[in-house]
Amino acid sequence: MEQARMYRISVLLILVFMVAGIFLGILCILAFSAAPIVSIMLFTCSFFTIGSSIYLWRKRNEGKEFYWDAEGIVVDLNGNKVYWDEIEDIQFFKNSASSFSKSTVIYPHYTNHEKIRIRHKKWMPKTAHSIDWILIEKPKEYHKNLMQAWEEKKNLPK
Repeated sequence: MEQARMYRISVLLILVFMVAGIFLGILCILAFSAAPIVSIMLFTCSFFTIGSSIYLWRKRNEGKEFYWDAEGIVVDLNGNKVYWDEIEDIQFFKNSASSFSKSTVIYPHYTNHEKIRIRHKKWMPKTAHSIDWILIEKPKEYHKNLMQAWEEKKNLPK
């Protein structure tokens, strides 16, 4: 199986975070004389959103992308993979409470949780790895192509 297309971090998300942070920063300055406590909270939110946009921009410039290859699927921006033979299922997940929280969820077999935890250098094992659609430029295409690759991988004789 050849490497599929690389799916980059969404520029739209980076711009939304940056604009929201700048807007909250302006509100912080305007609210300072009237309500200093509110101004401090707005500054914290502004700092967080601008920081998030800078973090995502740096990851995008570093070439951190979501993809899969013959080994497995990259599940985070650190380049950590879950190997094909460790995966039990891949599913689409949509939260009914909010319309923008869609994701592709990769469920490794329970016997592989500890092995994945050690390889990813985490303190606690994860039972599922969620790839949020809001992070990816073309999420529907990503999910469709990943599901096709997963079906091919499942149907290969071992």
